Amino acid sequence: MRSHVLSVALCWSWTLLFVLVAGSNETATVSAPQTVDTSSSGYGFEMIMAKLDYLQYKLLEMDFVMKEHSEGIAQNQAHLEKVFGSMLWAISRLDQAVGNNLTALQAQSWRILSRQTVCANHEQMRNEIFSLAPKQGLAPNARTLFDLQGMRHKGPFESCRDEPSKMSGKYLLRAGNDVEPFPAYCEQTKFGGGWLVIQHRFKGALDFFRNWTEYRDGFGSIDQEFWIGLERLHQLTSAKPYQLLIEVEDFAGDYRYARYKEFEIGSEAEMYSLKKLGAYSGTGGDSLTYHKGHKFTTMDRDNDGAPTNCAVTCEGAWWYNNCHHSNLNGRFMNAVDVKSISWYHFKSSHLGMAYTRMMIKEV
Repeated sequence: MRSHVLSVALCWSWTLLFVLVAGSNETATVSAPQTVDTSSSGYGFEMIMAKLDYLQYKLLEMDFVMKEHSEGIAQNQAHLEKVFGSMLWAISRLDQAVGNNLTALQAQSWRILSRQTVCANHEQMRNEIFSLAPKQGLAPNARTLFDLQGMRHKGPFESCRDEPSKMSGKYLLRAGNDVEPFPAYCEQTKFGGGWLVIQHRFKGALDFFRNWTEYRDGFGSIDQEFWIGLERLHQLTSAKPYQLLIEVEDFAGDYRYARYKEFEIGSEAEMYSLKKLGAYSGTGGDSLTYHKGHKFTTMDRDNDGAPTNCAVTCEGAWWYNNCHHSNLNGRFMNAVDVKSISWYHFKSSHLGMAYTRMMIKEV
């Protein structure tokens, strides 16, 4: 089509040229006796040539545009062919999947039919029932499902103080409307109840000598040994005023506690510093005020006031000063050692503790 249009245009231009030239020759023949104005005829010829050049330019331009259209059509055609091929492949896979599903459905139908046939025979069914051996307890998966169902019926609540049953256990709490609920353990019997457990150690099965990321995000299991996480503590204590309760017990069974009227943790940009710590009361002695205002230090983040990393020296993670009066995330050991889980003012030494629990409650 493009070559046909070009041929017609060229034919038309040459015809026009022929007519113009013939007309000029005839005019020259008739007026031969008169004086020829060479300048006028030369100008007319130049006009004709200019028009022909313009026509040629337009023809070339049309040819270029038509080439671009042709290339675009070719590309679109190739793309459509590719899409069509993909659709054919997808249809083939779908057909295969439908065939497999039909085969599986047919096999399942035959199994159901055979079981119904067996059930119809009461004597055989009775024998199979009597042959079943009883199993004690629940399967692990069933236990998990029961726990999950129980958690769904236990929250989320804004705090342990708002939990209505006042029974100690696992609940879902929500620090704010724009924050995802999180599982937590609420202590509802001791010290008036309403306490959220944030740290718990009692058998030394869980290693607490960990890095910054793990202490930020939390680790362990809330109904076993665990650390709730510095970021969670910051979100909670920066949104509402909280108080702090710490329980300690040595390997001889001597139990004591320390209570602080105010407790707040800074943000990660503030290195989760022990931002606020209220007045002390209790029986275990005040071994935390020495750490007030200090940043949190781990094995890979040295934020303490000592020449060396106190977390490495004491094999724990804490709001170390230079270095500590308390080290509740230290090593689980029955010894007098700066690395141990210690509360210095318990017996004026770094005696290792067999049990620690940290809890917070809204003021």
